[in-house]
Amino acid sequence: MIVKPYSYRTDPAVPAFDDRAPIIVFDGLCVLCSSGVQFMLARDPEGSTRFAAIQDEVPRALYRHYGLDADRFDTFMVLTDGVPHVKWQGVLAAGRTMPPPWRWLATLGRLIPDAIGDRIYDWVQRNRIGWFGSRDTCFMPTASLRRRMLEQNTSSARVFAPGIQTDPRQHER
Repeated sequence: MIVKPYSYRTDPAVPAFDDRAPIIVFDGLCVLCSSGVQFMLARDPEGSTRFAAIQDEVPRALYRHYGLDADRFDTFMVLTDGVPHVKWQGVLAAGRTMPPPWRWLATLGRLIPDAIGDRIYDWVQRNRIGWFGSRDTCFMPTASLRRRMLEQNTSSARVFAPGIQTDPRQHER
């Protein structure tokens, strides 16, 4: 998928959101997906990467924008510098948001061709619910880690992470 960075900013169907840090979109009902987020949060609790469940409005709008089916959820997405990374490239992009040694492993993962990595990703994705199960409600982080979840703005102005001062005009659509 080759796309223009930040193309969603001009799409009126995508609500405004803080896109200055990488965002990992995951299935909040999938035990494997939620466990992956918990794994990342435990190993990088002070990181800047944000997480968003596909069950929320902004990730669903992003999926529609990029021609992906949010209901089918056949790939998670890592949005970095306004560019989506999915399937195997998404796994590697997620790893690059982590501190070493996870970042190094993601760099080594580039040795695996996308065709092979995507096939492995698709196989796990198709079987994830059967193998690991699902939840009745979305994964919710602890209060101390809630700041890492993407929050959206339902008004016309942009929302920014707490404690970060920025000129909203820099991020206008």
